[in-house]
Amino acid sequence: MYNRLIFDHEMLNFLDRSNNRISQILIHGMSGLIKEEGNFVKRVDGTIDTLSYLPKKKYTTIQEDQSKDPFGDGVGRQTIKIGRFVKKFLTDNAFMEFSISDIDVEKFVNSYKSYFNYDPSKLQIVEGDDVKKYYLEDNYFKPDGCRHGSLWNSCMRQSERNKFMNLYVFNNVKMLVLFSDDNKVRARALLWEDVKEFDSDKTYKFMDRIYTVYDHDVNVFKKWAKDNGYLTKWEQNAKSELYIDIDGNSERKHLFVMLEKHNISWYPYLDTFKYYNPFIGRFSNSQNYSYEYILVQSSGLVERESEPEEEYYDDDDDEF
Repeated sequence: MYNRLIFDHEMLNFLDRSNNRISQILIHGMSGLIKEEGNFVKRVDGTIDTLSYLPKKKYTTIQEDQSKDPFGDGVGRQTIKIGRFVKKFLTDNAFMEFSISDIDVEKFVNSYKSYFNYDPSKLQIVEGDDVKKYYLEDNYFKPDGCRHGSLWNSCMRQSERNKFMNLYVFNNVKMLVLFSDDNKVRARALLWEDVKEFDSDKTYKFMDRIYTVYDHDVNVFKKWAKDNGYLTKWEQNAKSELYIDIDGNSERKHLFVMLEKHNISWYPYLDTFKYYNPFIGRFSNSQNYSYEYILVQSSGLVERESEPEEEYYDDDDDEF
């Protein structure tokens, strides 16, 4: 009926990021490798080891009523543990042809659980020299030995650029870090206090761009931010500095921070507060107010820019 297994976006992201044979078979395997037991596979919310799928006998439900969502409730979906799912859906031929052992299945299951696990105790606010420490790529999490996600695209992760982080250290800018089980950085975001709005007397706390190994950890950080009174960026990139998430809605806000110890030798790449006025120590997200420099260089230097060039916004070379 269906040529391949169909996964929801969250599951497909996990399988794409997993560097193992089982993931590749599940994504690309056809009838000789996949049993036709069911389809439309997704993770069960609130769990780290359970999937749900639409059984084959329920296919007629969605064929007869096109308004029904095969990933939705009320169509007869079944739940199954991730390990049992692998053994139920892969054919004997798949296990033999690709030499998949019980140990391989166990590693896949552990990788799945690690990906979707969220332990609040692994969230920690760091400050001072620890901010510099956890910018270093030597301390980044590498699932299956691979470099994934926006965290590993940071142009500030190399040791020779670590001195650029002194702007944060000298001005006591803190950072929220999510650690993996082996105490490596899985995600991070700077935390700015006393953020002001132009032409207003409002003051905010603000979580800057969220850098992650796994995309879904953005939601973990956004939930933490909401629970702790922080605003967040609407999109986690270097192109949307004006757009802020306000209760699930995107709003344009012209914001700035004043930093006392700003006249320093080196400057980091800034995703949000990139417009720098050195005369008053103001760093803002808006071009509408006076500034001298745009801090979007990975060299640590400041350069005057009349307008940001497109190359500075390559997602493979952006960082705050």
